[in-house]
Amino acid sequence: MKRNLSKPKNAGFSFIEVLISITILSLVIVGVLTMTTVHIKTNNFALHHTKAVQLAEEGVERMIRLDYETARSFIGNPIVDAYDAMPKYREFTRTVSIADVDEDNVTITVQVRWKTQGLNSNPVTMQVLRTR
Repeated sequence: MKRNLSKPKNAGFSFIEVLISITILSLVIVGVLTMTTVHIKTNNFALHHTKAVQLAEEGVERMIRLDYETARSFIGNPIVDAYDAMPKYREFTRTVSIADVDEDNVTITVQVRWKTQGLNSNPVTMQVLRTR
């Protein structure tokens, strides 16, 4: 009697095939997780930058609403606002300073900084020329 010694057709996957498949799947998952992490960090920075721009605009508008002589009284005395009491803006600090250009003009400079994960960010700075 003759025996058939060839491999059966549905023997399954070999160990090497399974190992290669798991390696490829792991690389794909690591790539997706890396992209997700970068995306989250970018969105977080954009959110903080948008809030900083809003706070800077608010600081400029606050100084423009003052009458000219009151605004001039802040020359050399920067106003520093820390937002510890406001939950949405807790990590922000705004500095408003006014510099004398001439007797009819002053420069209003507003700088907003924030901390993310204990690190300082690049500040958002707005500068406006105010006339009498």
